Amino acid sequence: MSLLLLTGAPTIALACCPGGGNGKELAKRGLGETKPMADNLSNDSSWQVYGFERDGIAYYQVNDLAGRVQLIIGKADDYFWALPAGDNARRVSLPHDRVAAPAEAAGKVVYRHPEFILVLLGGGADAVWAVEVPRPAG
Repeated sequence: MSLLLLTGAPTIALACCPGGGNGKELAKRGLGETKPMADNLSNDSSWQVYGFERDGIAYYQVNDLAGRVQLIIGKADDYFWALPAGDNARRVSLPHDRVAAPAEAAGKVVYRHPEFILVLLGGGADAVWAVEVPRPAG
């Protein structure tokens, strides 16, 4: 385990596993690019998901099939955040900051990681991207 100390910010303990836990090595550069030199990790052929790692922090970028960046999620240990990136303002629901999904919205798993899944709820302008983490048993 490594530690990251940011000036003026709390210390964050980071657990880093090769490939972000999915068996593929995360890219070291290209975040925000239309067609990054990185493996497409998506579980859904309608989307492209790319993983990046720098200084123990993982980033997951979702592009549409035209290559437009839709959202980027950052992950440090069990904390997630959405970066201000992408062509459109996307609604993102995070484990610590929930956003209401459209009523009766069907969920589609776009990316599956051992520690979380990225789900698209609904479609169009009302769609919500949700980072879901498994609940501890017990």
